[in-house]
Amino acid sequence: MKRNGFVTGVMYVVLVLLVVGLGFLLFFNYRANREQMEQIQAAEEAASATATPAPTATPAPTAEPERTVQTLDLAFAGDLVGQAGLTTDALVEEEAVYDFSHELAGVQASLDQADLAACTLVSTLSDGGTYDAYVMPWSVATALKDVGFDLVNAATDHALDRGVTGLTATVDYLKNAGLTVAGAYSASTSRSLPVAQVNGVKVAFLSYTYGTAGTGAQPVSVADSSWCIDLLTTDYMTDKQTVDYAKIDADLAAVKDAGADMVVSFLYWWDSTQYYTEPREQQTEVVDYLCEHGVDVIIGGGVKVPQPIEVRTVEREDGKANCVICYSLSSLMSCFNDTYTNLSAVVDVQISRDTDSGEVWISGVSTKPLFMVDTADYGDGAELDYKYRVLDAWQAVEDYENGASGAVTAEIYEAVKTGIQDLDTILGADYAAREGGLAVDFPY
Repeated sequence: MKRNGFVTGVMYVVLVLLVVGLGFLLFFNYRANREQMEQIQAAEEAASATATPAPTATPAPTAEPERTVQTLDLAFAGDLVGQAGLTTDALVEEEAVYDFSHELAGVQASLDQADLAACTLVSTLSDGGTYDAYVMPWSVATALKDVGFDLVNAATDHALDRGVTGLTATVDYLKNAGLTVAGAYSASTSRSLPVAQVNGVKVAFLSYTYGTAGTGAQPVSVADSSWCIDLLTTDYMTDKQTVDYAKIDADLAAVKDAGADMVVSFLYWWDSTQYYTEPREQQTEVVDYLCEHGVDVIIGGGVKVPQPIEVRTVEREDGKANCVICYSLSSLMSCFNDTYTNLSAVVDVQISRDTDSGEVWISGVSTKPLFMVDTADYGDGAELDYKYRVLDAWQAVEDYENGASGAVTAEIYEAVKTGIQDLDTILGADYAAREGGLAVDFPY
């Protein structure tokens, strides 16, 4: 009995020892596994902290909204200079009338696609008496309208050659022909800056002349009738150097109040700028001011030869805007015979309008070359039935090369080809319409 009890006791002891041993084994195995898991987790966290993060997906670019755009074209030509030779050539003796249509015929094709076309008249108009330098028959107004012009700038240094009465009569003749007039006025109560509605765009026209040359180049005072013409300078009777920026600011404010979307300014430059094919410092100073303060298109005159075209984007208080500067378009029609005085161009300024937002901007610029022919300058021109004529330069070259009878002579053909090359050099070849002209980006 004792032996059996002893065996039983031993077995219990052995069993207890086995259970305790198994407990220790399980405990130490669990602890080892836990330490290993903690080491793995720490290693993973350290690796995650130093690893290069996965790149963030680049968002798809937002597509530019499609614009519903309406366009219009403004066409600008140079100065029609009222010299006696032009008037003599226009006389139809058997009818005792003055017909300028043959002199201006060559410009018509360059205006056909324009929604509005403008030029500058350097003359006064009359219905009789003596026609001389800067005094032309009123029928030239009809001729301008017939070839496609809609607006005439009359603020030049010869506008008062026949005094205030001559100027007001000229304005009336132009208006009676159906032309809008900028820069000069026929009555003290009529100074209203023209704002034209063109294809839904309001285009305002300002105009300034440096002074009044008058008969014998003596300035004409308008102290008692300052309403009749828009002057660029306050000291036009003396030095002609002090630009009237206060007047310009007031005019810009007025046309903006009238709702103008686009502002055009004609500038009849100082006589000190004549015959220079590059702008002078006086010109650039005025141009910089106008561009920065709200003028979108600048058309210069009075220089007698072409000067460059420039397109710039300017920052204004209300945002960015494109600005086109034509420092000089030379003479549309004249009797000048100095170098380059027979060269001019029609400049087309394309304006775009977003029909949804109403935003308006300049979107293109191109040029069409013109050539003023005086047949007395060409030895083989005697058989032509005219003395003076404005030629569509490209058309004249094409006609000659295609054998069109009587269009131009061989000598005139060569002169026109050279003239086209000279215009490209002076104005800027980028603006040649035969190359499509210059497209201008949306500036905002």
